[in-house]
Amino acid sequence: MENTEKEKINYGDYQLLGELLCVSSDAARKRYKRNEKKAVRAMYLIQENRKRFIQNYRKSLPID
Repeated sequence: MENTEKEKINYGDYQLLGELLCVSSDAARKRYKRNEKKAVRAMYLIQENRKRFIQNYRKSLPID
């Protein structure tokens, strides 16, 4: 798995990635850019979970 989905990275994603990897956000960004397997996988999960969370939240809103 490589970091081919760079355009989907949102503000705060590197911060969360750093927390997941127990490193600073700067170190997390560098690991991701070097295609380290754990970093790329964690970023993928961050993006997928965000997308799923947004979809589920929007479905739960009452229709106006």
